[in-house]
Amino acid sequence: MNPARAEVRYSSASTLRTPGLFLRQAWSDLRRAREPARHLFLRNLRSQHRQSVLGYLWLLLPPLATALVWTGLNYARVLPIGRTSVPYPLYVLCGSMLWTSFVESLKVPITGVRGSRDILAKVRVPHEAVILSGVTSVFFNFLIRLVLVLAALLFYGINPGWSLLLVPFGVLSIVMFGLAIGLWLAPLGLLYTDVSRAVDLLLGFGFLVTPIVYPIPKVWPASLISELNPLVPLLATTRCWLEGSGLAPFPGFYAIAALAAVAMLGGWLMYRVAAPHLLPRL
Repeated sequence: MNPARAEVRYSSASTLRTPGLFLRQAWSDLRRAREPARHLFLRNLRSQHRQSVLGYLWLLLPPLATALVWTGLNYARVLPIGRTSVPYPLYVLCGSMLWTSFVESLKVPITGVRGSRDILAKVRVPHEAVILSGVTSVFFNFLIRLVLVLAALLFYGINPGWSLLLVPFGVLSIVMFGLAIGLWLAPLGLLYTDVSRAVDLLLGFGFLVTPIVYPIPKVWPASLISELNPLVPLLATTRCWLEGSGLAPFPGFYAIAALAAVAMLGGWLMYRVAAPHLLPRL
């Protein structure tokens, strides 16, 4: 037997039996994931737009189309919306852009890992690299869409002022909230496509019950939907900062943002426990 050869032992014992080692390995993998995440992000970015004529315009068309459709419905009095803090097309544009960032971050753990399963099976890359790559894409897409919103603000002659500097914190809270949900759903979502289909169905319903294209209802029982929706304080506060229509965060903003951060951390640790069992079944 060659003494220089390292001996590797495998055990079926749960990694949670040694919490200290588990946390150290998790932190180590997270640090190692940064460079692979950068390469995965650049690779995915090139592959997405390689055979596209419109390229990055596809990032702008969905929120722009949403704004045009709902503006037309409001103008025709098919769905009278009421008074909004800024011109209605701009109101819808800001709301739909923030909602899109939430949806993209929620889908990152499932679609990202499923799309990179061949890489994860052949190369020893931490799963965190795939998730970090997806989160980077969410922020990159937001920056592209932000150009459209800033152009709309300029068109309407609105100067949001220094509240624009607070927008990254609001977007970060929205992304953490979506990513937390996605991480908790990932173990089942990676094994069963029913979860992804159910998520798409619920997100379509969530778009309608979240004040994205209409102001927050003030009259009960419609106001109850917004009061029970944890995304409302995050989205409404960030939209106000983006529009320059207010600085004070909505009630519950800090509490929900903190809970989102804790839930995201817990979802990540739970995903690490399940990850070794997921990839062989994928």
